[in-house]
Amino acid sequence: MSRIILLTDWYLPHAGGSRVYYHNLYSLLATDEDQVTVLTKNVPGGASFDEEHSKGTLQIVRRSTPLPSLNVKHLWKIALPLYEAGRRILTGRVDILHAGDLYPPGAIALLMKRLGGLPYIAYCHGEDITLTEIRRFQRPVRNSIYAQADAIVAACEYARQKLLEIGISNDRITKITPGVDADRFQPRPADEALVRSLGLENKYVLLTIARLVPRKGHASALRAFAQIQQRVPDAIYLIVGTGPEQAQLEQLSRDLGIEGRVRFTGYVAEHLLPVYYNLCDVFLMMNQESDGDIEGFGMVFLEASASGKAVIGGRSGGTADSIVDGKTGFLLDPLDTRALAAKLEWLLKNDQARRSLGEAGLLRARRDFSWISRAETLRTLSNEVIKRRHLPPVRSARVKGTRRPAAVDDEGQGGVAV
Repeated sequence: MSRIILLTDWYLPHAGGSRVYYHNLYSLLATDEDQVTVLTKNVPGGASFDEEHSKGTLQIVRRSTPLPSLNVKHLWKIALPLYEAGRRILTGRVDILHAGDLYPPGAIALLMKRLGGLPYIAYCHGEDITLTEIRRFQRPVRNSIYAQADAIVAACEYARQKLLEIGISNDRITKITPGVDADRFQPRPADEALVRSLGLENKYVLLTIARLVPRKGHASALRAFAQIQQRVPDAIYLIVGTGPEQAQLEQLSRDLGIEGRVRFTGYVAEHLLPVYYNLCDVFLMMNQESDGDIEGFGMVFLEASASGKAVIGGRSGGTADSIVDGKTGFLLDPLDTRALAAKLEWLLKNDQARRSLGEAGLLRARRDFSWISRAETLRTLSNEVIKRRHLPPVRSARVKGTRRPAAVDDEGQGGVAV
């Protein structure tokens, strides 16, 4: 049995696609074959979540709180997770570290390797690189974390390309995209009580599920929606989520004269999200870059596809992995509100087009995005890294004929990564 520690600054129930990504991977990885300990930070609702989801092979240990920023005045707060990881390593209760974030998990993993030779796998979602690229002191630390990692998992093609740009060789990267729970997210009739409570009767419904932050592109979507309100008078825009942009977005809807046709639901519990996907006719999120912050993959698009919905996303970051342009939905310039308005109007007036896109997305989600296959790829990669630790050194950095574990690519198919 391999003993794995996942170091991550945030974990469910904290919102975020990457947190869902980790929980699905590691809850499946934690079987009779592997023991997983998640070392993370306290978040609201964490205790009840841990009680429900912890089991003999999956333990969630929370210490202190996430760093509010990477300002040097907060860096002393990494002492507790550093101590916790070091204590477990010294007592021989770990074979490998998995660093889910660059700071502080990646820095801790790098230090543990230098001090004790413990191998580690580092993750990259794309924004790990773009957000640190302009930071003078963080960039070299980032590069060292990835350069010294025994393997790197890229969560999307965009992340893989960013790793290549900073000089990471392709043979050290394994691409494992997120999956989707096709049993949980699937086409179902709309909840009639919810339809009535939100005033959606006999309406076309556009839906965005995302934190209200600039990179999710709510402002672009609102401006495009305002352009079609006269031509599609029965359309409603449903916005699910909370965040610092809420007041500005509510004001923007008033300024655009569409406040009566926009519904801000606020926070919706995770277990209710499948119900909300089934309220809509089209799912959209105009994800865009905002000061280096980008959408790595866009799990919401995959969840909407698994619910049988046509999707529209921004051509930015890693969404080319989650949307097949022209087949399961459309990728558009996130700042071109005129093009988005035209596409929305066409889709809302074309029932057959929506059905075709939704059916293609549903088939792809069920066929190509199994969480089990992704967990198995991660298990294989982790075990190979552990085995290499105990092998005698070789003269060449690359052994002829050595094959790397099958990566799970954007179509979810296994193959030898090259």
